[in-house]
Amino acid sequence: MNTRTIARGAATLTLTAGLGLAGSVAAHADTTPVPSPSATPTTAPHTVSLAALKVRCNSAVQRRLGTLGADDTFVKQSSALTSADQAALESQISADQSGLTALDATIQGDTTIAQAHTDCERIVTGYRVYVMEDPKIHEVIASDGVSKVDTTFEALIPELQSLINASSVSTTVKAQAQADLNDLTSKVSASRASISGVTASVINLTPAGWPGNQVDLKSARSNIHTARTDLAGARADVSHILQLLGT
Repeated sequence: MNTRTIARGAATLTLTAGLGLAGSVAAHADTTPVPSPSATPTTAPHTVSLAALKVRCNSAVQRRLGTLGADDTFVKQSSALTSADQAALESQISADQSGLTALDATIQGDTTIAQAHTDCERIVTGYRVYVMEDPKIHEVIASDGVSKVDTTFEALIPELQSLINASSVSTTVKAQAQADLNDLTSKVSASRASISGVTASVINLTPAGWPGNQVDLKSARSNIHTARTDLAGARADVSHILQLLGT
């Protein structure tokens, strides 16, 4: 592989990492106009009429369907996801969409305020769209993206080693480049270790496990951040190596 190819590879890594890690930011910032995750779509049965309660419940369902629709588009368009994880997330999103739509129909057919109120609460407790499903989706995308960038770096490392070995720069400069490559290798290994098992730890989380599975989401988010930091350092090492070698 020539130096130009290596340089292009480094540039591609930067782009790929940006795409793969975008989910870790999105997991904290909902891009769809929705109420706060803690907001409930209902009020006490005695404070609102049955008709008004049904309207509120329908609005709550539609907001969640909007978020899930945006997530579905993100999943379908993602270049970071493995095919298996993409299929799993699409299936989960589809099930949530169908379930919420059916629940809304049930609520609209309820004949008492008490029953409508009970069913409306299931919009939150049965799906946990804002606090679990949406963050989970973005974390899986981010995790798969990190893993993909790790693989690309791992393929690039021996090419950089060959470039250093064949370089005509001074012994001192070559030693500096080798130190950078050693650091790059260490950072990629650390990133791989941080991200190991992250996708598996969150992809099958369900509302039934809430709030206990908050721990899994927080741990995944932390590991993604750590891996992202390591990869940023690795990209800097690549740039410095190429600079040192005059490529």
